[in-house]
Amino acid sequence: MPELPEVETVVRSINQSLKSNYIKTLNIFNDKLRWKIDPYTKTIASKAQINNIYRRGKHIIFHLDKGFLIIHLGMTGIIRYSETKSYFSKEKHDHYEIILKDNSKLIYNDVRKFGSLHWTDDIDKHFLIENLGVEPLSNDFNYDYLKNIAKKRDVAIKNLIMNQNIVVGVGNIYASEALYMSGIRPNRKSKYVTINDCKKLVQSIKKVLLKSIKSGGTTLKDFVSTDGKLGYFKQKLLIYNKDVTRCGQKVKVVKIGGRSSFFCPKCQK
Repeated sequence: MPELPEVETVVRSINQSLKSNYIKTLNIFNDKLRWKIDPYTKTIASKAQINNIYRRGKHIIFHLDKGFLIIHLGMTGIIRYSETKSYFSKEKHDHYEIILKDNSKLIYNDVRKFGSLHWTDDIDKHFLIENLGVEPLSNDFNYDYLKNIAKKRDVAIKNLIMNQNIVVGVGNIYASEALYMSGIRPNRKSKYVTINDCKKLVQSIKKVLLKSIKSGGTTLKDFVSTDGKLGYFKQKLLIYNKDVTRCGQKVKVVKIGGRSSFFCPKCQK
């Protein structure tokens, strides 16, 4: 599933690609995604001005002069950018396209159909957005914030930092990496995480996310960038899916919340 760095990469790619900020029309080929696309979405988005395109959590937000379009990539969703007279044509699993004033297109393709498209006039009250936690790269995500929440929770610290209602966009890979960098075992109870631990963990989360954004995301087989080329530039992961740590210890794997969690039995306490 595309995580925060991958979605941020897509948003930046879209912003760099677009030559027009005016939507001529929205064509819906298949409205049966995770949630059925409201037919009003086509009406309201067509002939709309794009004020801004940004990311909130794992969602791509088009701020229009007529409200907001919310795009979620689901598990296998991709967005292709097609310039006028480019080689892109409609493909299997293309579900909708946004045609701009210069006839360039943003085409959404999703094999498993777990993605979604919504329109809202109030982004902060939309059901996908209203309960999201703080952005991990913002100043709101700091050790005081994390400690105040952690001290009241009797859950594994890995589950806590992956809780989208607490902090958004920290997926399984990034949680494993950040905990390793911080020297914290993924299954340690949140209430036993110290202030110093929280300082290191917040710093590590920000560091690993920024590193991944700079690299273009993590290697995942389904990602395609907006120019149609394979994306997810491979970065050097420290612990996730590794056999041996830098200190020579054999990597241990435990299941936490149904997900494989990798840790070093020597470096993480």
